[in-house]
This record gives sequence, C-alpha cells and structure tokens, in this order.
Amino acid sequence: MNLFIYVEGQEEELFVNRVLRDHLRRFGVIVQKPILAATSFRIGDDDEANVTVGGVTNYESIREDTVYQFAAGDIGATGVLTTLIDLYALPKSFPGHNEAIAQGLTGGKKAALIEQTWKAGIGQPNFFPYIQVHEFEALILTRPSVLADYYPEHASGIEQLRAECAPFPTPEDINETKATSPSHRILARVPTYQKIDGFRHLQDIGVPELKAHCPRFKAWLERCETFFR
Repeated sequence: MNLFIYVEGQEEELFVNRVLRDHLRRFGVIVQKPILAATSFRIGDDDEANVTVGGVTNYESIREDTVYQFAAGDIGATGVLTTLIDLYALPKSFPGHNEAIAQGLTGGKKAALIEQTWKAGIGQPNFFPYIQVHEFEALILTRPSVLADYYPEHASGIEQLRAECAPFPTPEDINETKATSPSHRILARVPTYQKIDGFRHLQDIGVPELKAHCPRFKAWLERCETFFR
C-alpha cells in the first residue's frame, strides 16, 4: 500500500520521514514523501535542512490541494491519503468546525466531527483525515522527561512540566488555549526548546509508548497499518 500523508509543517514532515516510515514499513505500507500543506512554504531547497513557514491557515486552500492530490493520479486505487494537522488554532472555515462549537464539543469529539465532515466533503473512499488533539507536541508530553537529555539546563522546568501534565488522563487531553496548549506548556518550561527537534524526542520515546498513551493517535496509526486489509 502507498500511503500519502498531508502534513501541517516541517516537524510533522520530519516525524513522518524519520519515525513513521520505518514503523509502517513493517506492515507492508510504503510511505511516500510527505505532502506539505498548501498554506506552508519552504525557505530553501532542502526538505529537511531549511525553515518551513506557515501551516494550516485556511480551509479552501487545503481543500483544493487535497482534491488535486487525487486528480493528479499519483494516489491511485491502491493508495491512501491521510493528514497530520493540529486541532489547536485550526481555522473556523474547516467543515464541521462551527457545528462542533455549536454542539459544545471539545478535544477528540470535536476533531472527530471535523474529520467526518471533511472526509464527506472530499468524497474519496481512500481519504481519511486525521487531526491531532490538540497539537503535535502532545505526543512529546507522553514522556516530558525525554527532553532532559537535550536541555539539561532546564531540568527543574522539565520536572515542573512533567508534574503539571501528570493529572491529565492522556497527553491528548492537554488543552488548547494559547497559554496551555502542549507547545506553549513546553516553551514555558523549556524556553530554548526547538520544535524542529520534535521527531528526535519521539524517536527516543518510541512508537509503542506513543500508542499506549495517545488513544486517538493509536487508532489513526493502526488504520494506516491496516487500511487495505
């Protein structure tokens, strides 16, 4: 199976290339080069060495880009297109967003409604969007102590981060306001944190531990593993 993953930015792109590709190969899944969101752009030519600017800023561009992936013919009957984008700061123009707000949905339930509505609007059976609750960095909060080897000067802040995240049932329950979203929690305790290194921390944590602590991520990854089986 050829799996195409539409990603929000460079840190997700590196995670797909350096972590998910090797994991999914064991299931006979060939992960193609990640597709960078239409509203992002790269400074320079090297996919992994230069800065990616932007992210998901409006749905219409994302929709056009998603539809194009199928129209171009690269995905085909044996390919699958999925996504890896954040719920945090997701534009209100996304399908299902306003309905989720009106119904008072938050977290995983909100993301699920947006995913379902988005999939229905694209109308392709081999498209299944995935929205990470609430941010990519939630995966790192599976084990905040993993940051200690990279930022030893912030050992006390990392311990504070671990303590404040411990009461949440899962890292995906860590909330989505600007002050309390996963990335902002990390930066508040580890001011020198480099988002581009996120994939390194996730390599150290390992996919089995991520799946054990992040149920929505687990469900998505297992669907990637078995979509055509």
